[in-house]
Amino acid sequence: MKKVVLALAAGAALAAAAPIPAPALDGNLPVVTVRYEVAGGATEDAEDDTLESSSVRNTVSLRVKEELDPATLSLGLALSGKDYYLQAGDYSYLKLDHEAVFRVSDAWKVGYTLGAKWTAFPEPDSAGLSKDVLWLSVGTTAAVKLVAGTGLDATLVGRFALPDNAADARQVYAASAGLSARLGDWLVGARYRGEARLPLGGASQWSAGLYNVASVSLQWDPN
Repeated sequence: MKKVVLALAAGAALAAAAPIPAPALDGNLPVVTVRYEVAGGATEDAEDDTLESSSVRNTVSLRVKEELDPATLSLGLALSGKDYYLQAGDYSYLKLDHEAVFRVSDAWKVGYTLGAKWTAFPEPDSAGLSKDVLWLSVGTTAAVKLVAGTGLDATLVGRFALPDNAADARQVYAASAGLSARLGDWLVGARYRGEARLPLGGASQWSAGLYNVASVSLQWDPN
């Protein structure tokens, strides 16, 4: 019950920050998107070319996006459920997310993200303990245009798992940065992403870990 209350409180907080029509501001009417998706069958794992067990997943989502110069605001809500045909592991989740981006100058944009995701499992784990978990997230973004055709962007996000079973509590911090530049007909890019996983609370049994990804790209675009 406590996790449900936290999920509802997080949803209320996101709704309070949601885009609201403001006739006094110079902006367009909100864009509202409703989507239903159904997926079924056995899916292939692209990493090791194996098939995952057959399942069916139903997802319905709602997104409201509003542009109020110099801000762009969005609020998303998604409800999804996945059922496996031949094995245990069914689950469902309710997800709320809010994002805002502000243009503070011709060169700079800054923003923030807020999110909450409550995942419920009908069956306990092998020890008979609940696997239900509430994830809360908060992040910040920034982008700057250094010169014409060259830009730098960065993101910092923190995610916090608050499960029914305190042994599964954990926190994840992810930072990323990217640089893109045009050199004549060539587009050059470089990106880095690092993620740190840490236990959350004295009862947590998660171990600390790091994950890093770096990439460079080169694209020819004469247009």
